[in-house]
Amino acid sequence: MIEIKGKRTPVVYLKILNKENLSALKEAIKKRLSNKIFQGSLVIIENPEILTEEEKKEIDELIRSLSLGIPSRMEEHKEREISRLLVVEKSLRAGQRVEHNGDILVLGDVNKDAEVLAGGNIIVMGKLRGIAKAGLIGDEEAVIVALRMEPQLLQIGRIKAILNDEERESPGYPELAKIEGNEIVLEGIEGAERWLKFS
Repeated sequence: MIEIKGKRTPVVYLKILNKENLSALKEAIKKRLSNKIFQGSLVIIENPEILTEEEKKEIDELIRSLSLGIPSRMEEHKEREISRLLVVEKSLRAGQRVEHNGDILVLGDVNKDAEVLAGGNIIVMGKLRGIAKAGLIGDEEAVIVALRMEPQLLQIGRIKAILNDEERESPGYPELAKIEGNEIVLEGIEGAERWLKFS
């Protein structure tokens, strides 16, 4: 009835093979996605056209109830409409989590044990001390930017960089995290020396 791909990645691709009985379909999704291995994953429905709008809403609600990432439509990602920006107008406390299929702009701090998950880029206009995962739709060109970069964990696409308090202290100016080769690297943003003078 359903096919799942991406068990070892933060993205789960859900393909609906048939939907003769919506209740049976929902039960099959619940049974397969209840496994802890999918916890925190972004869910992409590969063939949403098989569902009516009302059925899509029911499936989306089910996926959210399983504490998975925001359900998304495959055709949206093919179009790459990254103008979809989510602005978070506050700091995130421990335990808080923000997810969005496009880019995320946080107008505050991301404190330890808070999470930001984005299909696109992440920009933090404050201290990043929690968890930031960007490019979760497979975009390894995504970046993570923070005014103070002191994260617990960074992830871009499938590449992760795990840090601890002793390993990382911000140099005092904005930095950008990106993938180079097969690892995540940090670099100062151009003009950071001027930023340092005014901070």
